[in-house]
Amino acid sequence: MDELQKRIPPLTGPLLPLLPPKPLNRRLPRLPPRPATSPSRSAIAPGWTCDSLVLPAAFPRMFPNNTKRPTDPTRDPTAAAGGTKPDSLNEGFDRLVREQLEAFTHPVSLDDRDELDKQEQLVIVGNRYRPPPPRSRNAAPSGPGLTLVLSHANEVWEPVLQDLVAELERRDSTLPIEEIWALDCTVQGDAAILNEEVIGSTYNWAENGRDLLNFIAYYLDAQDANSDSSDSLPRPAPDVPPELGLLDNVASIDPGSAIPTERTYRGRLIVGIGHSLGGSATVFAATACPALFSSLVLVDPVLSPPTMFDPRKTALVAMGALRRRGVWNSRKEAKESFLAKPFFRAWDPRIVDGYVDLGMHELGTGQVALKTKPFYEAITFLGSLCDTSLRSTLRLQDLTRRLPLHYIFADTGRSMLPEEATSYLLEHATPHATWTRVPGAGHLVSLEKPTETAHRLAEFLETTYPNGGGGGNGSLTKAAPAKL
Repeated sequence: MDELQKRIPPLTGPLLPLLPPKPLNRRLPRLPPRPATSPSRSAIAPGWTCDSLVLPAAFPRMFPNNTKRPTDPTRDPTAAAGGTKPDSLNEGFDRLVREQLEAFTHPVSLDDRDELDKQEQLVIVGNRYRPPPPRSRNAAPSGPGLTLVLSHANEVWEPVLQDLVAELERRDSTLPIEEIWALDCTVQGDAAILNEEVIGSTYNWAENGRDLLNFIAYYLDAQDANSDSSDSLPRPAPDVPPELGLLDNVASIDPGSAIPTERTYRGRLIVGIGHSLGGSATVFAATACPALFSSLVLVDPVLSPPTMFDPRKTALVAMGALRRRGVWNSRKEAKESFLAKPFFRAWDPRIVDGYVDLGMHELGTGQVALKTKPFYEAITFLGSLCDTSLRSTLRLQDLTRRLPLHYIFADTGRSMLPEEATSYLLEHATPHATWTRVPGAGHLVSLEKPTETAHRLAEFLETTYPNGGGGGNGSLTKAAPAKL
């Protein structure tokens, strides 16, 4: 892999522009229902509602083999090997790494009609949460309200949202949250099930940023929940300026207003919130089209400084994901299996329950399986090969200082990245940012400490939008000390 890595040029430059989505050539299955024992989706707070929408992912994809034909064989080495024999699995993993790296040497061009014709249209799934009137976006407007857009993934965020709403109510806050969206990646959660027939062997984190932009630009006002089987998708908004689809392929990027409450898109103040991979995706999106966002919150994002990128570590993590178990006889057995591991015992109990209820689906055999198969998790990790996280970090240095940015970091020494990376972000990449830490939290901050994450999120929002808050004197730390 090291030799291949040396032949891969660093990925630089703008993101691939967006084209209109392709018509689906497959019929999507019905979204998996919640188990009967699972709480209602309106349970983030009394009166709130939630619906799920199936939406087009960004088209085209940036690299070859991100999709495959439905009739082509799976690229999953665990399926191809008929089990998990180490030799065959190692060979399959080596193939995945090679295909990933080689694809990154041939970025897709909009002029390559054969490649565009070959690609399949992927989908993402979004959960939309709405408060009761008068704060709901369906109510009569009284000025732009906040729309929170969270990446990744769907129900993993629900305990944070429960605690955020409860915190704002305790503060007697008038913070105008009109809508909250939580988005899946194309290879995770419900989206992974809908895309199963067409998921290829390559993945790149920049695609998540393009998916985020595609959603905000064209589908934020989508109205119809389409949980039934369907071969059609919501139509893009007809009044989007054509230049927006160019992303950062323009002579000059609009930085937006210097006043957060004037940074609106489609009458909304859009707050981009991303954890881990979702933080990297949010950076790709905000650096391409900063004027779409009113503010950003990055929760222990995976952003690697130039001297700290180690592809071998990424490969080891991906191989570990590929070896993990993906099928159990029941949800009860799965939960017991999870809680036998310290990794899962560190999670908030609500997160564990949500993972068991909503991160798994029933098979025809009566067993239950992870929606995000080990193969999908592995290629997600491999998506950071060829310095994808470094690329987002370097782009972050160009982020306009007009856009408020707040970091919520893991406890000292507990992040996936070394403390030097945190110092680099605050001292060099974004010295204008504010930051907080969550004591006792590891990299999976929002899973381990959702209440504390919600508290810090509430403080940032009320500090950034003081005229909409009822009691928030936010104690945000300004970047950046030499050591944290």
